[in-house]
Amino acid sequence: CQVSLETIMACGLGACLGCTVLQADMEGYVHVCKDGPVFNADGVAWL
Repeated sequence: CQVSLETIMACGLGACLGCTVLQADMEGYVHVCKDGPVFNADGVAWL
């Protein structure tokens, strides 16, 4: 299953860190503006 995420995208490049989402493995973050906005649902940490 895939999900489309929406968040603040101030710069559109991932530099401002306004669009970061924690990965499910808790090892790092992805940027919705740069790496997405569509992700596998099991790859996102749903806290």
